Amino acid sequence: MSALVHFFSFVQGFSDLTLVIVRILAAIVFASHGWFKSFGKQKFRGSAERFAERGIPFPLLASYITSWSQLIAVPLLVLGFMTQWIALLLALEMVVAAWAKYMDTHAIFDGMDLPLGTLAICLVLFVLGPGAYSLDALF
Repeated sequence: MSALVHFFSFVQGFSDLTLVIVRILAAIVFASHGWFKSFGKQKFRGSAERFAERGIPFPLLASYITSWSQLIAVPLLVLGFMTQWIALLLALEMVVAAWAKYMDTHAIFDGMDLPLGTLAICLVLFVLGPGAYSLDALF
């Protein structure tokens, strides 16, 4: 038991580094999905069509807002600048995404894993902040 307690005490010393890794991994996820919605195979109009199918109001506007907010969030997350505000915005997007997916499939385990997982990451960043290795820590 003592070794386990020492291990957990040792690991806690890496919380700031872990938050950097979490920020970078979140940025990778949002970069890929923001790019796909904006310029990838789906593009803005394709995203708008999917949003309309799921009952999201003003689908083309929502497509632009969602895509651009995810792409703008990427460098800000990596640098750790305005992290908690960005995490809150992205968390709200993920709540809408999870709700829309649920309304589309009426199944909890059919495609809701990505929005719920990224929601969890955003909540961690919102509550804990970016950590010491960030631009937010400088200001």
